[in-house]
Amino acid sequence: MNKLYDFLIVGAGIFGLTTAIELAKQKYRVAILNPDSIPHPLAASTDISKVVRMEYGGDREYALMASRAIEGWKAWNELFGESLYHETGLLMASKSPLSENKGGFIWQSYESVTSLGYSLEILDRQAMQQRFPRWNHEQYVAGVFNPVAGYAASGKAIVALANYVQTLGVEICEGQLVHTIYYENGKVTGVKTREGSTFSCGHLIVSAGAHTPYLLPELHDKMYASGHAVFHVRPEHPHLFQAPDFTVFMADISETGWYGFPLHLAEGVVKLGHHGIGYRMHPDKDDRRITDTEVDDFRSFIAKTLPDLAKAPIVYTRRCLYTDTLDGHFWIDRHPEKQGLTIASGGSGHGFKMGPELGKIVAATALGEAHAYSDRYRWREFNAQAVNMEAARAKTKNRLKH
Repeated sequence: MNKLYDFLIVGAGIFGLTTAIELAKQKYRVAILNPDSIPHPLAASTDISKVVRMEYGGDREYALMASRAIEGWKAWNELFGESLYHETGLLMASKSPLSENKGGFIWQSYESVTSLGYSLEILDRQAMQQRFPRWNHEQYVAGVFNPVAGYAASGKAIVALANYVQTLGVEICEGQLVHTIYYENGKVTGVKTREGSTFSCGHLIVSAGAHTPYLLPELHDKMYASGHAVFHVRPEHPHLFQAPDFTVFMADISETGWYGFPLHLAEGVVKLGHHGIGYRMHPDKDDRRITDTEVDDFRSFIAKTLPDLAKAPIVYTRRCLYTDTLDGHFWIDRHPEKQGLTIASGGSGHGFKMGPELGKIVAATALGEAHAYSDRYRWREFNAQAVNMEAARAKTKNRLKH
């Protein structure tokens, strides 16, 4: 029998699951459709870790959102009785003295986070050498350390959230790929899946990540998928890369794009990734393998930055898929023309960390209520000069020649 749900959510990623939690707590009948298992093997969240940070240059609203999200991650640790969030701290390493670039990303991030009442350490070359000995201090001569930051165990968190929403009465239907949305008099009434099932709803929330603009083609000129290289390496001396001597870091990220994590104790690897422009790709049709040139770029970065990792074998690679909006901000709003339809997407490479706050924003939006943040995540139009506003994103892309 075709059930009627108050809210039907397409996609069981961080947007969809956290939204389901908020709606279920308000006693709405909620179901989530997901095209594969949870976490989806190709989803952005399917990895061992995601950075959780407040550092967004001069963007104080994102810093505030992240600070609230961190409190939410800590509450989830308590609720689930396991460490989904690991507070190792965050090092922003700089190739130049901070006094020489007070208009740059690192200094602006320092000012923005401290304005919220947090205490951050400014490190000169000597302090960097003492605190973080694995770095090449001829290349990186200064830094800022924030003790209130770290990483989330992303895949593990998605599983925990999926289990939790079901205890709240949410139905999760795995192996259901939505391909048709039904409308009646301009209002959404339900969906049909590739598998032949139909689901009826009072309101549809599309949080389908990189597939969002394919399900809703009117979003093709507003968001797209971009691919970014991720590497796991196995150090010869693992203990050298454990916190507190080695923490989550950003290596002059607005210039280089590189970031990384301390040793993952269960996997025995150090994860590093590139947070830049990436390159546009289709979420299903394009090759996600890392190229030889990207490996060369990674090896060059490691040799200059973390010499003790220079010869560490690469044991795993993946191409993390961002759902980028043209300006780099979230896309959370009701559809302006189709009633009963809300879009929750556009993570733009920084959505996962905001998980504890995202569901609140999406649920409020779907219900027609106000939320705690500005309207810049609403439906908007772009001109030819639209640029990504996320300050940490390096403005260069990895070379992609084989």
